[in-house]
Amino acid sequence: MKELKRFSLSKIILAFVLSLTLIFPYLNVTALADSVTISDTQLDIVNPFIEQAATTFANLDPSIKDPIIEKVRNFVNGSTSNTTKQLLDEIATTLSTIANKNEINYNVTADNIVLLAQAMKTFITSDKRQSILNQIESGTITDVTLKPEDINKDALSTFNDAHNNVINFLIDNVQTGSLLNLIQKHHNNLRIDDNFNVYYASGGTVYSLDDISKNQALVDLANELLKDMGKNLTLDDIVTAADSFSSAAQKLSPDNQNLLRAVLNAYGIQNYTSSNGSGTNSGGTSGGGTIGSGSSSSETEVTEVGTPVASSNVDLTKETTVTSSDNAISLDIPAGVISNNDGSTLKVSVNVLDDTQAKAIADKVNTASLTLLGKVYEFYFKATKDGKDTYITTFAKPITVKLSLNGIDTTKYDPRKISLFKIDNDTAIYKGGKYDKTTNTITTKLYGFSTYALMYYNKTFKDISNHWAKDDIEYMASKHIADGITSDTFNPDGNVTRAQFVAFLIRLLNIPYQTKATPFTDVKSSDWYYNDVTTAYNIGLVKGVATDKFAPNDNITREQMAAMAINASKYMGKDTAISQDEVTKFLAQYKDAKDVSGWAKEVVAASVKYNIMNGMTKVTYSPLSTSTRAQAIAVISRLFDMQ
Repeated sequence: MKELKRFSLSKIILAFVLSLTLIFPYLNVTALADSVTISDTQLDIVNPFIEQAATTFANLDPSIKDPIIEKVRNFVNGSTSNTTKQLLDEIATTLSTIANKNEINYNVTADNIVLLAQAMKTFITSDKRQSILNQIESGTITDVTLKPEDINKDALSTFNDAHNNVINFLIDNVQTGSLLNLIQKHHNNLRIDDNFNVYYASGGTVYSLDDISKNQALVDLANELLKDMGKNLTLDDIVTAADSFSSAAQKLSPDNQNLLRAVLNAYGIQNYTSSNGSGTNSGGTSGGGTIGSGSSSSETEVTEVGTPVASSNVDLTKETTVTSSDNAISLDIPAGVISNNDGSTLKVSVNVLDDTQAKAIADKVNTASLTLLGKVYEFYFKATKDGKDTYITTFAKPITVKLSLNGIDTTKYDPRKISLFKIDNDTAIYKGGKYDKTTNTITTKLYGFSTYALMYYNKTFKDISNHWAKDDIEYMASKHIADGITSDTFNPDGNVTRAQFVAFLIRLLNIPYQTKATPFTDVKSSDWYYNDVTTAYNIGLVKGVATDKFAPNDNITREQMAAMAINASKYMGKDTAISQDEVTKFLAQYKDAKDVSGWAKEVVAASVKYNIMNGMTKVTYSPLSTSTRAQAIAVISRLFDMQ
């Protein structure tokens, strides 16, 4: 089991180090340093944000962009007395009337536009900021990259005065160096909470530094790994630096905290809502007992809770099925579920919490739209060797879980909107679930074990009440696939970009991110869709519009959507075969069949044959037309039911 632990822990430790090396140079260049020294390395940290914000702004519909850019020009040129907050309020109000075609949430767009305006007004030279504004106004971003000469150092120095103690505090504690160039490989797993504490996400679980530092064996291993990296660092150094960063970041003004979050977001580092300051699992398992492949229970005092209802030993050479005596729950464990074994005895068991424990959890996680139903389960995967137990919480292959809805009133709760959720302290995390009417069960796949319960999620939006796609949108919202542009608006008739449709597909398939390299030069690690597009490329869902271009922000055409949908169907193991005679037959029913691109004829015909996408009318397919959000979700809904 050591190899499993070593691999997972090394990623965690490296991620924490990288997060700090990322944040330090950002703070230095964005106006917190005592002495102003601008380097290309520092600008490399900020530029992804500048480019992302400018591109988002430039891609707004002209009817919306024009009045906003006038406000921004007046703000940065000092032609208005508006405060930053007033500018934000005005832009947010303007954006709230439409759907931003490149961002799911218009609030994010408003924040980034205003933060870009702040940067231009505060420390970007007049010539450069006019160039940026002109590119935004033209709708074509050619070069907004900041160079040292683009920084007004006098203005930056003035801005620094209020914060020099903070950055000096960070400089004293944060270790930087060659690890900086590894950020591109690891930052997508990082999370930062509202208090700027650093976490690491892997296999659906979010880990804190406490997960490591509470266990001496893991501390020793971490220090060994750090030594192997050739850096004069220990885990204590990392913990101290992380704590220092958190303390310093909390002392920033609200505007600078927002700016920090915006840059983190541009790098793909997500905000994490942590309960009780911990990212560990509940269910009686201490932090150290849930890292990667687990650790010895004699060291971490792991205690199984609840009443056992199912268990079985696991043979890695064959599939194992674990079922409760009442058939309320079953687990199908594939051969090779973990990548190796050191001779340990492996056992999977399922425990059920008592009613009092379940109610206590329900009281914490229930909301107006989310309701815990039935029992709360604890899943355990235990490896025993030489009298010592190791609890494995992440797997190389997914385990299929099926739960019965017997005892749940499906006349009151639409069974299609019931899913399995992981209970992480006071937070319910969606883990999928498809309803089978024949067996009255919910089925999903898990890449890790923790505390789980069936929950009903009933989400709607105020702008879909009379829309033809209302049922599909609410259905997919319940599966955490369809997000609104705000908390209560969906904008069903808005456009969908290629990146947004890919994101829908990845959520549909509910698979871990696979961020191997891609040939796409227009998909950067700082982009919000980076994980989605790279994963989709690596599993064969998408190709580019050219060898090295994906065109993530282009509105998706119906034939492109058909191709991605058919590839998703193939990935799910469904039959998508179609003969040339069938291609001719299915295309012949449409007057505009001649408009279907040569490369898309088979996928368009297959989309019709397998009822994934039909024509816009009985006689037109409209292959080159762009798709609305409602149309895209309707396709996703059909794919979901095909699983």
